[in-house]
Amino acid sequence: MRNALEIKNLCVKNGDFELKSINLTIHKGSVMGLIGRNGVGKTTLIKSIVNQLQHSSGEVLFDGLRMYGNDEKVKSKIGVVFDDLIYTIVKPKHIVKMIAPFYDEFDINKYNLLMDKFELNPNKNLTKYSKGMKTKFNVIMALCHNPDLIILDEPTAGLDPISRAEIIDFFLEIMQDENKAILFSTHILSDLEKIADYITLMDKGEIVFSMDKETLIEKYSIIQVDKSAISDELKRNIKGLKENIFGYQGLVEDREPFKNIPGVKFAHVSIEDVMILRGGLNKDA
Repeated sequence: MRNALEIKNLCVKNGDFELKSINLTIHKGSVMGLIGRNGVGKTTLIKSIVNQLQHSSGEVLFDGLRMYGNDEKVKSKIGVVFDDLIYTIVKPKHIVKMIAPFYDEFDINKYNLLMDKFELNPNKNLTKYSKGMKTKFNVIMALCHNPDLIILDEPTAGLDPISRAEIIDFFLEIMQDENKAILFSTHILSDLEKIADYITLMDKGEIVFSMDKETLIEKYSIIQVDKSAISDELKRNIKGLKENIFGYQGLVEDREPFKNIPGVKFAHVSIEDVMILRGGLNKDA
């Protein structure tokens, strides 16, 4: 299988924070969801991938190419969308004139079509754009040079449900091309339920796991245990165990040891369940 992105033993120091031996592969034709609570290293990883932060060690390959020595070719293969608008007090029509000459494959017709599709006025100052409009413009500018790898850092944060749905549907359209790949970092896990093929969970600068989304959902189950049925042995085998008014709840990888125990029930998991109980969402950093 062809790889759009390969990260090998990547280590990065950013102030007091450190990414530790990151290994990650994103296949062409797939969407990788990157999840984890605030401060675990998702944005640091993305900035390291696109060479905004210097590596301590390790390497990053784009379709087999290193960034160093191949900057122009590699950057032409990547489109990046950050949460914040990188353009300031300028009209879109002026931005296009500045940016297009840097890309051999910048498609002005695609730009015009997408501006029409998202109903964006190219003559309107970006300061007058809503949050959703700014996000759509960021997406357009990231895609008009026809990148093979699209990197998204919280692109739907703060958007209303309709704008989010439009953006997600657009990414689904893009993924009809099996030569494309997306790395999608987000806290809105319902978006990943719709679009992701793989899920990578980060915590404290490390990757906890990276696996196929369907395998992830099949691997884990939510367990609910009545207070009268709980024991120290059960507690030891349940991840993210929490007590509530009904008893205890947590995450298990194997249902078999818990079967036929009175007071034990199982439920299917979501990506959010796994993130909260396996990786944690109960702390901001």
